[in-house]
Amino acid sequence: MKRIAGKSSVVLLLGALVAPLAAGEEGHSRPDPAPRPELEYLKAVNRQQPPRDPQLLFLLMGQFANANRHQEGVDFLSSRLKEFDARLSDRQRSLYLAAIGVLRAGNAGNVPLLRRVGWVRDTIDILERAKRLSGGDLFVVRWMSGVVSAQLPGLFRQQKTAFEDLNWCVAHADKAPDPGWLKEVYYRLAILSHKDGREAKAKEYLRLSGSPSFEEAVTFLTAFSEDAETGHTFSSRHIEEVVPGKVYALSGYEFTEFYFVVSDDRRELIAIDAGTRTDSAQAAYEALRAHAPGLPELTTVLVTHSHWDHVGGHRYFRSLNPHLKIYARDNYAAELSRDANASQSLLRLFFGSRFSCRTWARRLSRREACRDCWMRLTSSCRQTLGTCCTATSP
Repeated sequence: MKRIAGKSSVVLLLGALVAPLAAGEEGHSRPDPAPRPELEYLKAVNRQQPPRDPQLLFLLMGQFANANRHQEGVDFLSSRLKEFDARLSDRQRSLYLAAIGVLRAGNAGNVPLLRRVGWVRDTIDILERAKRLSGGDLFVVRWMSGVVSAQLPGLFRQQKTAFEDLNWCVAHADKAPDPGWLKEVYYRLAILSHKDGREAKAKEYLRLSGSPSFEEAVTFLTAFSEDAETGHTFSSRHIEEVVPGKVYALSGYEFTEFYFVVSDDRRELIAIDAGTRTDSAQAAYEALRAHAPGLPELTTVLVTHSHWDHVGGHRYFRSLNPHLKIYARDNYAAELSRDANASQSLLRLFFGSRFSCRTWARRLSRREACRDCWMRLTSSCRQTLGTCCTATSP
């Protein structure tokens, strides 16, 4: 599994930001000369005023890092911190300082060797100041301090700080922007425990991190995750009641999202599409039942269109109810036939090794498609789906 996980209110990308600092390597790759419109846009936005949403600050930090323009990022954010200082709260200052500290860490490989020790110590001081100004309870600040400190050579005596910050993150997981942020925390705790010779603890932390080994160098926290068996997801798992008690949206269980609608008389549960795989459909449905145990029986699956990521979990849904009805468009069979002949290798890059479009295409039959799907929907259901559903009404 590639450790790429976790959507948050602060979308953070740290691509080998602190590796040169940790390894003591000389030099860093040259700044990317290619045009960076996203970077220029975020610089313009952050020049205007302190961003109300911290995401804008950390997106900019990530853009500087991706372009290997760490020092430029340090200079830019330091100038904004000085310019806006009178308008900032201590907690806002702590966010600027944390971002500056991480970019400085990423720039350590460019600092001449004779100056590098002082550079790193100044970076440590900046991160410590960020923690003090934050009150010590901002997850993002503690996370950055812990991740950087965990990768510092023993010369800087930051192992205790790393353990304190990372264990604080574990103890205050409810403060994390997203559960995915804990993966890197557990991974760094695994490395530290491994170095200390506490192998049982190290293996448990490694298991919790989702990493296959202790040999990984790049950290990504974005709005998606990737797994060789289960493919892509675009968020951590969560359930949203779009209409409380009636319309449920489930994200993060696989490549696509799941939607369920309760009929007006509360006697039927209607699934909108069936996902990509049976195992992900089962995981989503069981999570929904745990979230709302009083829901009625699943009676209907409405297939908006017959692509691989909308029909793959039908076998699991059918196993729940022998009388389950599946409704689709007139061109249902033709769409399935085209998809069944698509490149398996390409599709599995998205949907994981568990996916096989030919399997579900053989098992679905034309007789399951019916044009009267709208006749079975309640009035509230039609109102919810009417503007986006591509099913053919009678």
